[in-house]
Amino acid sequence: MGPKVDAACRFVELTGHMAAIGALTDVEAILAGKAGTVITPSATPDTG
Repeated sequence: MGPKVDAACRFVELTGHMAAIGALTDVEAILAGKAGTVITPSATPDTG
């Protein structure tokens, strides 16, 4: 699962959009926040 999470985090960092990891058959539940792993952008940017 590590590479999927890394890729999703990078997508969120580069685009500012949400990313979700899960089975396509669970798409409705994932979008409703009831399944899968959802990664969202931070409210405050990391200035490192």
